[in-house]
Amino acid sequence: MKIYPKISCQEYGKEMEEVLKKSEGIEIQFFDEKNITEPFNFKKEVKKNKKKYPNLREITVHPPLKDYNLEIIFLKDENIFRKQLKQLVKLSKSLNITINLIYHTHIPLKEYISTNLDKRLCKCLKIIEGSNVYVLIENLIANSLVEKNECTALEICKYINHPNLRMCLDTTHIHCKANILKKDYYEMVKNELNKQDCEKYVKQIHFAATLKNDGYIDIKGTHGRKHESIEDVKEEYKWLEELGLRDKIFVTEVSEEDYYSRKDQLEEIKMLEEVVSL
Repeated sequence: MKIYPKISCQEYGKEMEEVLKKSEGIEIQFFDEKNITEPFNFKKEVKKNKKKYPNLREITVHPPLKDYNLEIIFLKDENIFRKQLKQLVKLSKSLNITINLIYHTHIPLKEYISTNLDKRLCKCLKIIEGSNVYVLIENLIANSLVEKNECTALEICKYINHPNLRMCLDTTHIHCKANILKKDYYEMVKNELNKQDCEKYVKQIHFAATLKNDGYIDIKGTHGRKHESIEDVKEEYKWLEELGLRDKIFVTEVSEEDYYSRKDQLEEIKMLEEVVSL
């Protein structure tokens, strides 16, 4: 297993810096630089972090959180996505690292197919074919109301079946889906995910807790928070391990009050490391 911390362009404290010095990888969160759906400059941050932490072998780029879904970027200008992939291939080669680019999507597989987005995406993926660049599609809460019995991100990866297209499985979003649909969480996971598909198509996991059976109403207080105890971490990790995901990348995507100290994420990392070592 690889545990990667998550940072952004914001400053962070010395304790987080010490973790970064030892880590083989990180995820960097970006935000809108001007208007929504505009290209954002990831090159500067990727190069800066690789220079500061030469130990890094892998970097995940997370575009702005809102209004940056894959289908919206294609609707605006497919060349935004194509240019990103070309830039990432150059960065990956020049820095000798693996780079992942995460995209959210709101539309189900059947709409990818009916709008020819699947074919357009396949053509774009040829740009990164054979490289150390990967596009990761993340499961979202919104999809729970569209495809109630499937995991949209996983279904897209399976259908397109390209070696450089993989899934980022977000545990918080799965919990939110179960809470919205009033389903038993573990029963839903069992029905929507299977070990064979997860082992093949999941490359990265966003690991965090969903508190108070919520995650979608009181987003700030319950969505993507630190697990409340090591027992909760054990319980979360257990079903991921059962799906064959033990050796995947775990990114501690923790929301917190103080993003300078990032004390909640640091505690989440320590608990996860302890659970894995048991």
